[in-house]
Amino acid sequence: MVRESFLQQDDETRCIVEYDSQAIGYIQFYALDDEGKKEYGYTDMKEKIYGTDQFIGEASHWNQGIGKLLVSSMVDYLIHVLEADKIVMDPQTWNTRAVACYEKCGFKKIKLLPKNEWHEGELRDSWLMEYSI
Repeated sequence: MVRESFLQQDDETRCIVEYDSQAIGYIQFYALDDEGKKEYGYTDMKEKIYGTDQFIGEASHWNQGIGKLLVSSMVDYLIHVLEADKIVMDPQTWNTRAVACYEKCGFKKIKLLPKNEWHEGELRDSWLMEYSI
């Protein structure tokens, strides 16, 4: 059921992150539709806003700059190839290491999203973070 639901979302591009020929993480990106823009509080429906989700799952690869390289590369692609006006993500507030990485890449906290994401059996708060061109 989860697999079917996940694979039917064909408006997202999903990628496995490899480092030294080893799969160590995941990244996906997608254009926000009007409903997604409204959920985040955006009113200009003509803006090209892309969302991203990513993680480095192998802890042995944390704190080596790989996450920063991954996010910066995705930002570059979304801006220069897909011509994004804004890029957003919504990391959970407890994930301070990831939030710090995103801030180093130029993302800014825009607002708190209370009880935004179901994680490990409970709804968790997230930050709406934005990279503006």
